[in-house]
Amino acid sequence: MPVSGQRDPDEVKVVLEAWMAQQMPECTNVEITKLVVPQTSGFSNETFLVDARWTEANGTAVDAELVLRSQPTMNLLFPEIDLIAQQYQVMTQLGAHSNVPVPRTRWAERDVSVLGGPFFVMDRLNGLVPGDTPVYTSEGFVVEMTDAARAAWAHNGIEALTRVAKVDWRAAGLDYLDQKHHGPLGPEQRRGYFRNYKEWALKGTVHPIIDPAWDWLIANWPADGEFIELCWGDARPGNQMYGGPDLSEVIGVFDWEMVSLGNSESDLGWWLFLQRFSLETGGAELLPGMLDREATIALWEELMGRPATNVAFYELLAGFQFCLVMVKLSEMFVMDSGDPNMAMMAVHNPVAGITASMLGIEMPGL
Repeated sequence: MPVSGQRDPDEVKVVLEAWMAQQMPECTNVEITKLVVPQTSGFSNETFLVDARWTEANGTAVDAELVLRSQPTMNLLFPEIDLIAQQYQVMTQLGAHSNVPVPRTRWAERDVSVLGGPFFVMDRLNGLVPGDTPVYTSEGFVVEMTDAARAAWAHNGIEALTRVAKVDWRAAGLDYLDQKHHGPLGPEQRRGYFRNYKEWALKGTVHPIIDPAWDWLIANWPADGEFIELCWGDARPGNQMYGGPDLSEVIGVFDWEMVSLGNSESDLGWWLFLQRFSLETGGAELLPGMLDREATIALWEELMGRPATNVAFYELLAGFQFCLVMVKLSEMFVMDSGDPNMAMMAVHNPVAGITASMLGIEMPGL
């Protein structure tokens, strides 16, 4: 579900129109003709689709389709959020220094007095994004594809994932993603980040799935720091846009709020966990042409030119992290609904169920 209830679109339109005019002082007649909130996916940022027009200094009339992404003012899902550095700057640098398909970024604003929080504006790409609700394996363009097109779609999704891992992040100016306050780059830094995330999300409370998952992760953390790569973080089809004649070409890679530096096998583990989650919660099965777990791993290994040696670990790390997100989402739903019973979702949710099954432990009763 999209983040809602924080900023009124009509108010955003008025403020944004004046702000855009300031970003383009050489232009005149800056006008926002349409502003809407999409309702198909995403829950960690506020997103507005903006249609705008203006006149260039040379008299040329411009019609632009834009996207505004803003940092939520409440109900944060992650302990360390910097929308400008994690999303705007990453996409700007990738657009200039890599073959990862990202939208053209235009402007960013850190002054919270404008919209109440940091935000940025980028060009809107025209394509299709696999939906979360309903899940893309039960309804939508992926279901309607031919088997051959769906096979190309599945291959290209993993290929785009590995493009991220192959980025020379130092040359691309992304070394600022090194979270030194959590330890040196590699396993120690990732452990430090997730230890802090767990403490921030649980606030000292006990969780019947997260706690044993953390114990297992600590006991089995791989020493795989020889690979320090750009990690997308939220690697899944729902964060890719597809186009081309058969809609199998990846034309956009979005949602970088979980971006980090480390072993990119973590992106593979997240992709696999999210596919399992999507299928099980949607009551769906793999469609012809889609890649199962073994085929996905094999393709990743082929494209990366190395074996995936710790997939099971990174799948469980994905479940652990997603459980933390569900804890924060439950807080959001309690606040939005006023119903304290919604707090049960922090434990009783499909993500925790899948994670528990991976650990071989029973889910607690209601």
